[in-house]
Amino acid sequence: MLQAVTPEAKRAQAKTMKEEGNLLAKEGNKAEAAKKYEKGIRLLGLLNYELDEDGLKALEGHGQETRELLSILAGNAAQMYMDPSDRQLSKAIERCSLAIEVNPSNAKAYFRRATAAYDYADNVAKGADAILAQAQKDIRKFLQLDQDNVAGKALQERLARKRQVLLGPIMREKGKAEPEVEPEWYQQVSKRAIFVCMCGSSASGRDQTELPDALLSMASQAKDKKAISVGVAYVGFKPPDELEMFTEEWQKKYYRMLRLGERATKVPKPRQVVVHGEVYNVWSLLEGRLRVMRVGETRRSGEKVGLGWMRYCAQLLWHGEPFVFQSCRPYLRFAPMWDEWLRNDLAVALRRSQMKPVISWSARQHEDEVWQWVSQLIDYEGNCNVPSGALVADGFDKHFGWIRFKRRYFCHAFGVPSPIAFFTPYNAFSTSDILTEVPSDPCMNSLHFHGQLTCENIRLHTHGWDVFTPCANFTWETNHDSRLANSRLFGNDQEPYCRDMGANPELFSEQKVRADALLDPWENRLTPMDEEILEMPVPTPVFWTTIRPNDATPWDIGQQVGHRFKKGSKRMISSFERACGVDMTRLEVDQKGKNAGFNGDRDFEDSHSAMQSRYRQFNQEAAPEDQLAW
Repeated sequence: MLQAVTPEAKRAQAKTMKEEGNLLAKEGNKAEAAKKYEKGIRLLGLLNYELDEDGLKALEGHGQETRELLSILAGNAAQMYMDPSDRQLSKAIERCSLAIEVNPSNAKAYFRRATAAYDYADNVAKGADAILAQAQKDIRKFLQLDQDNVAGKALQERLARKRQVLLGPIMREKGKAEPEVEPEWYQQVSKRAIFVCMCGSSASGRDQTELPDALLSMASQAKDKKAISVGVAYVGFKPPDELEMFTEEWQKKYYRMLRLGERATKVPKPRQVVVHGEVYNVWSLLEGRLRVMRVGETRRSGEKVGLGWMRYCAQLLWHGEPFVFQSCRPYLRFAPMWDEWLRNDLAVALRRSQMKPVISWSARQHEDEVWQWVSQLIDYEGNCNVPSGALVADGFDKHFGWIRFKRRYFCHAFGVPSPIAFFTPYNAFSTSDILTEVPSDPCMNSLHFHGQLTCENIRLHTHGWDVFTPCANFTWETNHDSRLANSRLFGNDQEPYCRDMGANPELFSEQKVRADALLDPWENRLTPMDEEILEMPVPTPVFWTTIRPNDATPWDIGQQVGHRFKKGSKRMISSFERACGVDMTRLEVDQKGKNAGFNGDRDFEDSHSAMQSRYRQFNQEAAPEDQLAW
């Protein structure tokens, strides 16, 4: 009777096949060596090129030693398939994938798969960009495992250049040539123009109805109406070439809000642009006054777009205007003459600060109102004395090391802009230098929003930007999603949700490495992902919709203008800690951090003394039996 072959015996035979294959490979007999490696793989129970259900069952009875052996056999087989005399690149990629799946720490398998993909992309009819994108991920992972590998760094550069060439100019229909100059209206206001940068966040929300109304409110309440231009990035849900909002009727209404009279309007065909491998449609409406970018809900890497990516895309629509108002809230209602008030506040802040100022605030909330709404607290002359709000530090996310934020509102308006601790992208006004020096970081999109905000505040401070609160509140936002907005600022502190890494844990971990490097108070080190960031477009001060009409990527990239997404060198993190009342090492927040940089809380509605006064008043008005309970 034949005895059953034990797993130990199969493993021993597989080791023998590996050694015999190694000898054949040294002799130059790559084809025979590949057969030996394949036989060893079959001995371990893998009959197919993928780790299917049968393969998983075969591995269940084996330990880590068998998995490592299988990974080595698959990696060596892949190397044989890459031999120039008999190249079988698809098989090489499949065997590398098997090696990685059974042993994710096999560095050689990542390098070999990226190397095979570099050449394999030339031999496919379609999907070459996706193959190269995966190869770039593989080489980044390889460099994480072997940071000083020269061959890995060289391959990373070759992959970046090849992918850039592949994306090239996109073929378009030939039409009537347009003049490559700035529009006349922009030439007249270019020295004082304000770029209103807004974005949505999801295809399932109310962005498609709220953004158009917010822009009508903005235009109707602006004083220097002709100096306003707008960039909007939103997540679409209809076919890519169909614009879900900003219809011809809406455009006519917007022209009336700008007091430009009745004009002919249309929704032109979109222009395709490439944003780091993502192909998006851009519409230039109202003679270039409104630029709209439609973003897909999911990137090619599988990453779901969030506020980080949407803010970045909206900033790319900047055309060189000297001032910028930023908001990532789709619903906004504006105060009369908001642009003049903010320009005046910025001028005062410039005189008060030795650095570059940015006016930033948390808007007041109200129930949904029509876009024509104006607060009853604003007088007939358009003067606004409604106090604004600010971000404060409420503690630290002990698991990830980020600041947890919340909004607090002032109890009075300020006569002049007052310095505060933290920047908020919900409402911000500054010179457009902020877009070229500290643009929104698209490679932290998978992190929780309070982590993105912590890193952005560090970048702003180290690049020499001071944050000020405006004299009054100039925008209102809806409270129908205030709970969601507040949860984004604070993050989830309940177990096990506080440890959640989102829908893409691998991307989260990769981006978390970047965040940790940026928050390091002693070093300004770069990570493997920073090589990819240098290939990304950055906001460029050119009216590119007309100046560069045929460029698929009309922006400058980091390799041309320098790294725009790292820490600055003008101030240290220790300076940030002193100014904002936080300790990034001990993860502690003092009273200064909880009061937005103020030494006390007397300026806030929920100050200690104000709350005590309310409790006393409530107790006095309560019935006698209720007073006993209090």
